[in-house]
Amino acid sequence: MQFPVTERAQEQLPPNLKIIRMSTKNIDHVVSVYHRPPMDYGGNPPAGPGQYVYRVGPGDQLRVQVWTTPERTTSEADRNMQPVEGPVVDETGVFFYPFVGEVRAEGRTTRQIRAELTERLQTYLKEPQVEVAVETYRAHRVTIVGAVGAPGPTTLTNVPLGLVDLLNASGADDTADLSHVKLRRGGREYTVNVRRFLERGETRHNPALLPGDTVYVPENRDNEAYVFGEIRTTPVALGQGRTSLTELLAGVGGIDRQRSNARGVFVFRRTEVTQDGFDVVFQFDLSNAAALIMMKSFPIVPQDIVFVTKDPVTRWTDTVGRILAPASSVLQARRFVDDVSGDN
Repeated sequence: MQFPVTERAQEQLPPNLKIIRMSTKNIDHVVSVYHRPPMDYGGNPPAGPGQYVYRVGPGDQLRVQVWTTPERTTSEADRNMQPVEGPVVDETGVFFYPFVGEVRAEGRTTRQIRAELTERLQTYLKEPQVEVAVETYRAHRVTIVGAVGAPGPTTLTNVPLGLVDLLNASGADDTADLSHVKLRRGGREYTVNVRRFLERGETRHNPALLPGDTVYVPENRDNEAYVFGEIRTTPVALGQGRTSLTELLAGVGGIDRQRSNARGVFVFRRTEVTQDGFDVVFQFDLSNAAALIMMKSFPIVPQDIVFVTKDPVTRWTDTVGRILAPASSVLQARRFVDDVSGDN
């Protein structure tokens, strides 16, 4: 495998393939044009719902306390008695309370339920003091699936649950693509770039989750770069952070200094111009010490191919070796026959 190193030889390449020779003068411009960090993706996160309010639903167990005097309550008339479990909202969205009867709870806040109980208990009690709270949350869930360690449902409470909190609790790791987290809500799908919240603090990319939300964390299957040529050939996982060309080459043991062409370190990249091939190639000349600094500033993006071409002397040696190898075998065989014949 080889790729032309000189400008004259590169003139024979297809016209749609752009060769950019990297230098200290163009490195900043090239990076700004050809590198789009994952966190730059804006997505379409859902609009903020305003203040988060928990609304009671079927399955929730309530705690209702009624004070008749400052010293005594109907729920704890005798401190030696075992506490009575609070009412549970049934499948129809109501619960039963003594003397009051059925009370509608589904879709209401604890403040609204307390107001109704206070009003209806006034028939039996003078100025009742009522407290209503959710003792056990069971009604509302969100579900997370995809590239997380613990997929499944999570129960919502009166404390807002942010998307990042759910990801942390579910065990999202380096295999997760946090730049394209899908949030399905009310028949619509939103794409949230969680990295913008983690790295820039943009709160709209950490929305509070609502009952019935489904979160899908895609696996970053394409988050790899590849190296070929006079270097250890292998795919390289890029992880969530920024990986420079220097780090990539160092991670695979560096180039073969004896066989490689120092002027022929290439990075092939696919841009938006074409989806079927590579339309831009960046060339680094490692014979120039300044290239080491440039490589540190040059970020690798997913699906890049780094290719280190052979030194011309190496190509000549390999070619001659392939040509001479069969002839050498014939000469060795001839000597063996001659030796045997001589013995006879």
